[in-house]
Amino acid sequence: MTDREFARAFERGEVPNADFHHADHLRLAWVYLEESPSLDVATGRMAAALRRFAAGAGKPEKYSDAITGFFMRELAGARAAMPGAPLADVLRAHPRLLEKDVSPATLRQD
Repeated sequence: MTDREFARAFERGEVPNADFHHADHLRLAWVYLEESPSLDVATGRMAAALRRFAAGAGKPEKYSDAITGFFMRELAGARAAMPGAPLADVLRAHPRLLEKDVSPATLRQD
């Protein structure tokens, strides 16, 4: 399944909660960054999608604007530093993005 197909499946509610991990969040964010005209638009799409997902899973409190915004900015920055590179290459170059429980100070050491 391509990243875009994954995003559409996620939006249709076809990705179970148990199968949606941090790397999948980054994959979805990557698609929104590619499809959107700006970081703000991509972040808005990501926020709306994650809020729906969390509510559908019965855990709306799991969603965080701060965390979503932080990872969107970090991924956008890593993507901009490697124009045209696929997500896998960006994540290899910035492995701390895959650590969902890192602090902003730790993640910025890349």
